[in-house]
Amino acid sequence: MKKIKLFNLLSTSLVCSSLLMTAPVSAAEAHRGHLSPNSQMPIEKKESVIPNTTTSFVLTKNNQKQTVDDTVKYIENQGIKVKSVVPEIGWIETDRTNQHQEKKIEKDTHADVQTPDNQANNSYTPTAIPSRSTFNSPVNKYFWNRQWNMHMMTKNPDNYANDTQSHVKIGIIDSGITDEYRHRLGSRIRYAENFVPRGGFNYMDHDETGNPYDTNDRTGHGTSVTSLIAGTNEMVGVNSNATIDEYRVFSHKGCSSSWVLKALIKAVNNGDDVINLSLGRYGLLTGGYLNGRANNDMPEYQAWIRAVQYAKQHGSTVVVAAGNENINLNDPQAMTAYINKNNPQLHAVGQGVSLPASVPGIVQVAATGNQGERAEYSCYSKDSVYAPGGDSNRTGINNPNQAFIPTDWLLTYGGHGTQYNFGIGTSFAAPEVTGMIAHEISKNNLYGQSDAVIAKLRQSLETNNHGLPCVILDKLINDDHAPATNDSSRHSSSSSSSSSSSSSSSRSSSHFEQQEQQEEQSDWWQQFQQQIAE
Repeated sequence: MKKIKLFNLLSTSLVCSSLLMTAPVSAAEAHRGHLSPNSQMPIEKKESVIPNTTTSFVLTKNNQKQTVDDTVKYIENQGIKVKSVVPEIGWIETDRTNQHQEKKIEKDTHADVQTPDNQANNSYTPTAIPSRSTFNSPVNKYFWNRQWNMHMMTKNPDNYANDTQSHVKIGIIDSGITDEYRHRLGSRIRYAENFVPRGGFNYMDHDETGNPYDTNDRTGHGTSVTSLIAGTNEMVGVNSNATIDEYRVFSHKGCSSSWVLKALIKAVNNGDDVINLSLGRYGLLTGGYLNGRANNDMPEYQAWIRAVQYAKQHGSTVVVAAGNENINLNDPQAMTAYINKNNPQLHAVGQGVSLPASVPGIVQVAATGNQGERAEYSCYSKDSVYAPGGDSNRTGINNPNQAFIPTDWLLTYGGHGTQYNFGIGTSFAAPEVTGMIAHEISKNNLYGQSDAVIAKLRQSLETNNHGLPCVILDKLINDDHAPATNDSSRHSSSSSSSSSSSSSSSRSSSHFEQQEQQEEQSDWWQQFQQQIAE
């Protein structure tokens, strides 16, 4: 996956919030809302020289508790350190094993062992491309007229905020959010946990202490993703009523599959109704990497299948960004070619796969531009659903034409004060769908019914004027009075309402119109556009 560059966040010194973690509870209890009170919080190209990873992965022959326990015990008896275990899916992370050890483990336990020979292709990366433009909003200015993506998904913006009886819980597995944004969201953040261990990715992150309470965003990606759902006082979010659980899995240097899988299972056990994954990587289902041991990523793919099945069995719907490489995910050879193009040292041979975007049972989200066309960077497949992610046709990606960014890219919150960013990517399309699914679950009383959620989602898709199946909020919640189309016709639509997301209350139509009229009469926006064009 294309790796995100660092957002230009304000250089504010932050102190991590003190978070209180929950005691373990069953998934069924969590879905009924019976979390422990203790869960509440006070609130680019890859390297030319590819070093080996320090980790091996073991997938047990099944995920029965006895099998997992016996396999862990066997591995430890061989003198191999076990770093972490995800018992629900039989996934074990160990210190790096040699080929003799791998063969012995596989022979004696019937498990599958996966030892990546490089860190570059093994790391999960975010699926967004940030703008180089950031700006500070004037006080009390609302951005509804600048949020073209929000206009495209509904004809009745009240639908974003009027579900005040919602009990939906959204899990976001990403880079965390800034402490300042967490404080602004207040009680809407129900739970937060860090899954990055001491030393981070391959022990290269010296600032990572392994503190489970350290969920402060280092990259800006998770904050931007979350802001598209939760919004701010100035920016409308897709869902201003659902509560949010945050799971940090990104360090500066990378993200291990074990962290993501562990976070996903934790989100399910916490009772999250819909879980957002704006991340991914490419691997091999068959063949192998001829630069090393020639093993492939089939064990990891099977672990993902088990994890998604576990989620569905417990009523959680998993939403995944498709990726930003303009690849047809139904074409395995295209994914293999991408691996070799970006890491020619690997000599990948076999059938490629996108993890977790190609895993059965997930909702795979591709991106459209502001005219409803498939974004030129967006990956896609026959199973994709579409939502606005911004496009780079006029802006470019590597050296963007700044003048078009405010009209072609998506507005997101920067996480500090009044700072906002523009960005593009399927990373941003995915949380829009996640937020709309949360509305669908609440309005249709589909709590704990993942299959029904996905079925209704697909039944409600609307084909736009580019032939793409788009997610439309009005159809998801059966608002027959507000038919919508994800195309350029929505771009000229005006709205009469919005939401104050951080306070979970809706602004009245007359008040919103008055604020927008004041914005139009001010020249601050024109000044900003002129500034970034220079």
